[in-house]
Amino acid sequence: TPSTNLAPGGHMMSTTNQPQYNNNNNNSSDANDEDNIYETQTSLDMYLGHPILPHDSAPLHGLNFPQRVARLLVSCMDKDASNKSKQRTRVLDVGCAVGGSSFELAKHFEQVEAFDFSQSFVDTAKRIQSGQDMTFSVSMEADITESVSLVRPEGWKEVAHKIRFFVGDACNLQQATQNHTITFDGVVMANLLCRLPDPMACLNALPQVVNKDGIVLFVTPFSWLTEFTPRDSWLGGKNSSSSSSTTTSANDNGGYSIDTLTRVMEANGFVKIHEEEMPLVIREHQRKYQYIVSQATAWRRL
Repeated sequence: TPSTNLAPGGHMMSTTNQPQYNNNNNNSSDANDEDNIYETQTSLDMYLGHPILPHDSAPLHGLNFPQRVARLLVSCMDKDASNKSKQRTRVLDVGCAVGGSSFELAKHFEQVEAFDFSQSFVDTAKRIQSGQDMTFSVSMEADITESVSLVRPEGWKEVAHKIRFFVGDACNLQQATQNHTITFDGVVMANLLCRLPDPMACLNALPQVVNKDGIVLFVTPFSWLTEFTPRDSWLGGKNSSSSSSTTTSANDNGGYSIDTLTRVMEANGFVKIHEEEMPLVIREHQRKYQYIVSQATAWRRL
């Protein structure tokens, strides 16, 4: 049986299969789960199969995306001259999927709080954490699949106890962080922001959950779709003349999303300390992949 390393975390699926985000209930037994592709075995297999790219001249630099995201946060903390203490007590992995970033973060932080809206993803992350043998299917061609064994990342066993996986809602960080009774030195959101029904709710809650000098890392392609996010809630991507809203909230702006994100984060007491582009590859089957370049920005709380 072929093997694959631990797969990415963060919500980014093939756009040929659009999930519906249910913002009213985090319980996997909810009736709407049958319409949520993130709760399907196909979705889970796609996440676990991301690292498989067995082709000559393949864009291998797009692999290991969740680990690269985690390392970028750590690098930003190390390089930030304003953060004298370099404190790494607690980190929050928002939209952790099956835990790819979480295990890497656990190598550098004392405690990792990691949540996802998908019960299926969280259950799988816990299975990986427990050390269970795991196999899953990857699509080869049409109905043909191949069984693959999961290989955990090096050093996972020594850090697995640091991680708490749970189901949570990124649009309700207050609930996910126990009513702000715990705060964080670092926050990661990988390919999540443009999959939320209310991204502003998430952004505006950050000052209450991030410690002074703590760093928030967004990695996002800003690929807004109404299947996930109502048009009026997009941070950007709209022609200014086409906006029908008459309010003045930050997310009514036309133009590019990074400009709105910058205004919102600065208004919430953060300063941008780093920006770069991060490529990733999503496998659909053995001869079809998506190549995505997400925009990564790191923000320090003043």
